[in-house]
Amino acid sequence: MIRPLLPPFFSLLLLALACGCGRRPPPAIIPPLPSVKMEDVPAPASATVTIPRGSNLNTVASTAYGHEDFSGFVAALNGLADPERVAAGAVLKTPSLPAALHEAGLDPAYQPAFNVLAQTWAELRTALPDYERERDLALHTSGTRDTTTFAISAPLSRRLLQCADNMDAALDVLAHPKEGHKMPRSTIGQFAGAAGMLRSFATGQIGSPDYDVFMTQKSFGLGFTYALLWVQSHHQ
Repeated sequence: MIRPLLPPFFSLLLLALACGCGRRPPPAIIPPLPSVKMEDVPAPASATVTIPRGSNLNTVASTAYGHEDFSGFVAALNGLADPERVAAGAVLKTPSLPAALHEAGLDPAYQPAFNVLAQTWAELRTALPDYERERDLALHTSGTRDTTTFAISAPLSRRLLQCADNMDAALDVLAHPKEGHKMPRSTIGQFAGAAGMLRSFATGQIGSPDYDVFMTQKSFGLGFTYALLWVQSHHQ
């Protein structure tokens, strides 16, 4: 017996479900990718770090890149087989994020996107503390940490939304890899999650005041770590 064809609407619905439509859909219109050069992105104060006795990669990552969750990035960049054991006196490379990816062999087609992601992280290193101050003041005024929304200032909201838009533009580049390259899904997933959180912050939405900023920072650290591993595996 011939089965009747599903109406087009239901066919598309089933396809969407099969592809995992639980995730936030991308913006209908992808914003243009900003023009950012490698030299536009702030670099760590020093291109190398000598590990002092009693230090660890978390400290190096926080000093060089702004958060301890860049420790995996530092480890991968320096070829450390056991990141938990770094000998005192070891000299580690800590170039700017775009320069590190470039030196690892990043295909030039993706360099502009990572320049934008790195510049966005530099902007967020000042914007997120501003967000925390506004959030904490609102929670203090309300007298409870159970508040789920607060009034965020318009200038800060615009800054956060611009960061999210810039990330969306960069991720659109990575979502269309060159022939022979695999899409860096882990990288995209981390940055897409961070962009979604920034949009929530921009509207004063609090998921958890104890973890909102932490998870955003963690996503950037993991996002760049996965990106470096993708480059080191020849974009596979």
